[in-house]
Amino acid sequence: MWQGDFADGPYVVRNGEAVPTYLSAFVDCHSRYAVEARYYFRENLDVLADSLIRALSKHGAPLAVYLDRAKIYLSLGLRAACHVMNARLLHRPPRDPAPGGLIERFIRSVQDQYEAEVRAGSILTIEQLNKGLAAWIAVAYHRDRHCEIGCAPEDKYKDGLTAVRPVDMDRIVDAFKQRVFRTVNRTFSDVQLNNMYFRVDSKLRGDRVEIAYDPFSDFDVVDIYSAQGVFLGHGKLHDRSVDRSKPARTSPAKVSHDYIGLLVKEHEQEIRQKTGDIDYRDVEDDKPWPFALFAKTFARLSGQGGGIASLSAERLETLKKIHDAYPRIDEGDVKKAFENARDKSFPYIVMELKKTLKRKE
Repeated sequence: MWQGDFADGPYVVRNGEAVPTYLSAFVDCHSRYAVEARYYFRENLDVLADSLIRALSKHGAPLAVYLDRAKIYLSLGLRAACHVMNARLLHRPPRDPAPGGLIERFIRSVQDQYEAEVRAGSILTIEQLNKGLAAWIAVAYHRDRHCEIGCAPEDKYKDGLTAVRPVDMDRIVDAFKQRVFRTVNRTFSDVQLNNMYFRVDSKLRGDRVEIAYDPFSDFDVVDIYSAQGVFLGHGKLHDRSVDRSKPARTSPAKVSHDYIGLLVKEHEQEIRQKTGDIDYRDVEDDKPWPFALFAKTFARLSGQGGGIASLSAERLETLKKIHDAYPRIDEGDVKKAFENARDKSFPYIVMELKKTLKRKE
């Protein structure tokens, strides 16, 4: 039986911004072996699907999956996937967290040992974060003696493994597909999905069909089923605007005067009259100060020449929370905090900065 759960992870750098991560993990209950653990930018169904599929591809199917009652763990896609791999889907009793203690114990080990080191060092990318986690699990967690089972999880897992239950990964992926009903367009012989059009067999014009598709990938082909669940074929992405089956339209002759152009000129003139007295420098000043510039300024005033990369993950996370809480923060506030702080250490500067921002409100 596998237990799984999500947990908040460290902040990482993404496109110059500090963003939070989320840990998705599954452990084998018998051995405490981590069959899969990875950080993501989201905490939703596509992450669950990716995490579970990675575990199944490496270890085969478990006999049961034990989860809490979060919305994504109650999804039809997960139920279908467990049905396909012949595994029981079990959920914790409401308001009774004790049965989920095994996965929570693993997550606490990750937080106390691996994430503590991450937060004490330089900020990472999510790729570096996951690479480090995989190394920590393989070298430290799996090989160290576990106090509850009296041996290393890796040894316990190998000793208890009697067989690997193979999984048809195509069927698992198919189980997570979303399904919607559509009526086939009589003119174009296609169905619409997410502002895209997929051409189907012309014999299906006007019929009610079911579309199965993978919402987590860029797709150009969908599966088409009858209303009774019979597979009918595939629908291929096409562009109605270049549909050659439609008669070509002749371009209308140009008019001798540009009515739309006259309207645009008149509108622009009205805008100039209405905004003639506006000081656009004031408008620009109202824009929020980007977090990347805020963090770089803080690092520079701290005497760290490496910019945002020179700040530790823990400090960057603290600055991100301040930036989110006080959207009117500017460079002058930061400089004032550095000048007034009686001790030039990070905690005192942060404390002085918060005082400055509260007075500013």
